Amino acid sequence: MRKYLGGRSPEEWLGAILMTVVVALLGFQVVARFGMGRSFSWLEEVSRFAFVWSVYFGFIIAAESDRHIRVSLHLDMLPNKARLAMLTLADVLWLAFNAVVIWYGYWFTISMFEFPYISQTTGINLVWVQMIVPLGFTFMSVRVIQVMVRRWRTGEGPVDARMGD
Repeated sequence: MRKYLGGRSPEEWLGAILMTVVVALLGFQVVARFGMGRSFSWLEEVSRFAFVWSVYFGFIIAAESDRHIRVSLHLDMLPNKARLAMLTLADVLWLAFNAVVIWYGYWFTISMFEFPYISQTTGINLVWVQMIVPLGFTFMSVRVIQVMVRRWRTGEGPVDARMGD
């Protein structure tokens, strides 16, 4: 699939598109407010929703490339197999946390379908905004599992974010 997306993951494209929407909407809001003396309240709210979704896609991108924040100095001192075991343990704990968030996020979104919470300015049910929580953590879990499999196949440790690409 990356071949058709210019070497990027779908999450990278969606995150970039959503951030472009945020910048465009906020830029238009500034021009409308200071250039035309007019303000659109729905623009700020929609840009906030798009920003929240883009942040979650950023989490997924970080998980995919194994670039989440972690203390890894002690891992460099371990033998390769012990390092892989510790990273796997950390990832399993991370997946357990994700499972809890997915479970409660799922039931929260179901309750928002039953008892809708409507946005004041856009008039949409906020379940569509809140749905990113269980979806984002599900996609992140898939990426974490892919990283775990890749790590055990190649024997690589975590990526050191200080070193750049």
